[in-house]
Amino acid sequence: MQMVLHKLFDADPSVLVINPSNIGISNGAVTTDSGYFQRALAGVTKKMKVLFPINCNNNHCCTVLMDMKKGRVYVYDSMASSYAASVRAVAQKMIMMLPDGVRPSARLVTHDPGLGVQSDSYNCGVYVLLAFEIFCGSEPPRQEDCNACDTAICACV
Repeated sequence: MQMVLHKLFDADPSVLVINPSNIGISNGAVTTDSGYFQRALAGVTKKMKVLFPINCNNNHCCTVLMDMKKGRVYVYDSMASSYAASVRAVAQKMIMMLPDGVRPSARLVTHDPGLGVQSDSYNCGVYVLLAFEIFCGSEPPRQEDCNACDTAICACV
């Protein structure tokens, strides 16, 4: 996932991607060093979007998305699973680690990129990547773009 995130967003200085290997949830607890996030978030400005891919119990991918310009924090879980509660707790902690001048509202919003609910147990990473792209301004995939192929992306439309 990290390689794809680099290719998608490294050229855009208005998007900060937090390395997914540095954050996870294990049995409802955040599995990372708070100092890492304070350093990573220190340079966030009001013009940025911040993307947090989150590994839940080495079993599922969810995400926290921050739009600093709008002052909003979103949570996304492609399966609408019980992991969303833990991801919301992570989001609250991340908000408090942002610099005072850019800290958004602590009110969380469920992100709905229009991809539907994931119906399998293995494409959560694809859903997260698509949600990131849509959040950052890309158009969602259309069924006619799929040409009747059987890929994870096509399952989303």
